[in-house]
Formats: sequence, C-alpha cells, structure tokens
Amino acid sequence: MIFQNINLRNIRRLAIEQIIASIATISDYHPNSFKARSNCIIYENVPYSSNDEANILDIYCPKKQYDLMPIIMYIHGGGFTTCSKHTHRQIALIYANRGYLVFNIDYRLSPKYRYPCAFEDVCQAFEWIVQNANQYGGNTNRLVIAGDSAGANLTLALTLATCYKSENDFTKRVWNTEISPKAIKLFCGLYQVTNPMRLKAELCNNISKIENMHLDIAKSVSIAYLGSKHFKEFHSDRAFADPLLILENESEPDRPLPAIYAMVGEKDILLSDTKRLEKNLIKRNTPHEIHYYPNENHIFHLLFWKDQARKAWRDGFQFLSKYV
Repeated sequence: MIFQNINLRNIRRLAIEQIIASIATISDYHPNSFKARSNCIIYENVPYSSNDEANILDIYCPKKQYDLMPIIMYIHGGGFTTCSKHTHRQIALIYANRGYLVFNIDYRLSPKYRYPCAFEDVCQAFEWIVQNANQYGGNTNRLVIAGDSAGANLTLALTLATCYKSENDFTKRVWNTEISPKAIKLFCGLYQVTNPMRLKAELCNNISKIENMHLDIAKSVSIAYLGSKHFKEFHSDRAFADPLLILENESEPDRPLPAIYAMVGEKDILLSDTKRLEKNLIKRNTPHEIHYYPNENHIFHLLFWKDQARKAWRDGFQFLSKYV
C-alpha cells in the first residue's frame, strides 16, 4: 500500500508538470510570444550559486531600455516537487514584454531536497540578483518578487527574510543586502505548509472526490517538503515553511513590509490561506490588493486564453503600475 501511494504521487506529480509544460509549449506558438521573444535577450542557465546544478536562473532582458529597469524575481510553483523555470517561461516573457528585467529561477526540489533547501536557494538567488542586476540594467530599488502556489510560499518567506532580522545564515545574508522588495505578487499561494488537513475544515461537509484528491495532494506536498515526522505541526526551526504564521504572530517587522498583491480562485482549496493573509494585512495596515475570482480553481492564471486569467493579469499589472 505504501508503494502504491508513492507511485500514485509520482504519477500525479509528473502529470501536473506535463500539463503545465504543455500549456507553456502551446503558448510558445502564440503570436504574442514570438513578439515578446524578439523584444528581449534571454541569458539561459546562469548560475547564482555553485552549490548545486539546480542553482541556475534565466535572465529576460528587454532590448529597449530607457532607464534602469524594474526587476521581477520569479519563483515557480509545483508543490515544491515539480516544474521549473522552463515550465514558467511564458510568465517571464509576459513581464519582460512589459519592460521588466526578469530573473526566472530554479531551486532544489523535494522530496530529494526537503526544507530548508528550496528556501535557502531562493535566498541565495535573491542575494545574487541584488549584487548583479545592475550590470543587466536593473534597478534594485524597484525590485518585485513574484511566485505561484509553492512559489508564492517561497516569495512570502523570502520577503519576510528581508523585513525580519534573523540569525539564520541564509536569512542573515538576505538581510545584509539591505534591499527589500518594493512589492510582491502572490498567485494562488500555499502560505502554511504544516497541518494540511486544516484545509478540510474550509470545505463543505459532503466532500467530493475531487476535493478529496485536492486534500491528498496538499498532504503529499507537506510530507514531501517537510517529511513525515514534521508536516503536522509548526516548529520555530521550520518557521519559514509557514510564512503566514510568522505574520499572524503579530510581531512587528524590523523593516516595513512591501505592498502585497495576492490573487486566488474561489474554488481553490487554498482560498482560506489568502483570506487569512488579507485579514492580517488589514490588521497591520500594510498596503495591499487581494483579488478573488469566482468559479476558478488553482493556478487558473496560467490558462492565458481564459477571460478570468486575462483579467487577473490586468489586475496584477495595474497593481505594479501603482506601487512600482
């Protein structure tokens, strides 16, 4: 039975990655994609650390530069276990076509590399970007961090590392850059990895087979990232796996939090995480915009042909024009 569950999780993980990769490939042939690629220079597989072969990023640099460009650091999702900068290349192109210097990063994946590996990697990538963005025409005073799903978790965790002083080696290096993002964008985020069964309380009493599958996926993600011994409960040693709980403990940041944009579909099993985030940001008087999209499921914004997805992207760019 254990081996059956492992095989099922592997099959499901590969299926999800294949679906997202297929969406990216289909989008490659859209006329807008050809235009976006022709308007930028792409530097592929640039190492941001020598620690692991996964510590690489792609740089999307617009050819037309009128001033130091705003920066997007993009962190892909995939439940900490799958996907890559390659599956999310269309998102990088969208931002580059809008005049942003984009750093689209890879990081080590679970379950081979459990927490804190992915978080340590995004910290190193951030440090590298701050140190090197200027040579590509980027303005670190206009830096935006963005990510979807698990990438939204890492985005929020990294942001808190720039705002809360910590003694952890990697967060200390982030803090010492003295750079915080101007704004962050969170898409369909999982902001608390521990206690995945808490999500069951947000569903109706008569849970459908699909909702049961989503709960099983959430549990699989937690186990893959934190391990079977640690996924049930929060622990201070693993605090940055649960950035929402850091915010909810009511301690004041050492530097102001940036403007925060978050979006989620109202049928997403992670809806409650975004609602909790919004409640906390209101309490803290943090500049923010939260958008909920009716009848939409997880990562619907990747379905670029859908009206709601296009609206979500318009809403996101209006936020950036206001704060960045």
